[in-house]
Amino acid sequence: MLKKAIFGVFLVLMAGAATERAFAQGAAGQRMAPADQIRVRRFIGVRNTRSATPVYQTNQGGGVKRAQDWYVISVIYDSAPDWIDDLLVQFHVLTMKPDPQTRQNVYSLFKKQVRYGDIERGRDHRAMAFLRPAAVKRYGDVVASAAILTVEGTVVDEQSETSIDLPEFWWRNELVLNNPRVELTVREGYLLNRKESPWMLVNPDDYEVIK
Repeated sequence: MLKKAIFGVFLVLMAGAATERAFAQGAAGQRMAPADQIRVRRFIGVRNTRSATPVYQTNQGGGVKRAQDWYVISVIYDSAPDWIDDLLVQFHVLTMKPDPQTRQNVYSLFKKQVRYGDIERGRDHRAMAFLRPAAVKRYGDVVASAAILTVEGTVVDEQSETSIDLPEFWWRNELVLNNPRVELTVREGYLLNRKESPWMLVNPDDYEVIK
């Protein structure tokens, strides 16, 4: 029995290694299904997301205010084909702040679609969205984030991280979005892509082109 168990584990490990090699090598000259083109390695949506505004040095007088805190939401992923022409990442970010009068939690939902092109086969690509400091100050800390990745019109991955109790796929759950007992407001203009943020000129060659 022990030998059979060890042999079974060995087969599982060998199958996983074969899948890893196939993904790393890609499918040169072959068309891959959308679901096989992207593999998410890590999603950073709530924890370890605070980052101070980058500081640029000039020969003119600088400002005196300290750098403000942003929330930086990141999807780290690998791509298998030689090139991916179009990757759509939809970001959903939920903040929470107690109302001082009612003492009830008030929620704000921020959305952003970011479309990338010319993604070369490789590891540790990064898709990002940036929540402005004003949103953090005014509407509270981030308590949940989600990212939906779409290739060729097909959803290939959905990622979420939360710090409060929420239902699965909360970003499309009616109990969250249209619950009369929950005060939730969708707010525009606060969640930015990298090109719209102060990080636009930080190591630009490390990131894919935003369409």
